[in-house]
Amino acid sequence: MTSSKTRVWNWKQADGSYLKVVSNLGKGTISVFDKTGKCVLEKKNLTPEQVKLIEQHFLTVVTQNPVNPAPKNPSSFDPMVA
Repeated sequence: MTSSKTRVWNWKQADGSYLKVVSNLGKGTISVFDKTGKCVLEKKNLTPEQVKLIEQHFLTVVTQNPVNPAPKNPSSFDPMVA
């Protein structure tokens, strides 16, 4: 059972695999698990503010910036083509 202070999301990797990220505001923890369920990273004793900041940064950077973003204003001119 997860509490209302626990958040879980999947983090897609470049190779197509996923890591499971579990943050718990009440416990002050952030854990990252691989596809087999093995904990590959765990941060403990974080303040609620630190957990919120890490979540916010993660969600802003990782979810908003795809690996290969499309150009905003594609141009017909390509300096690499002569």
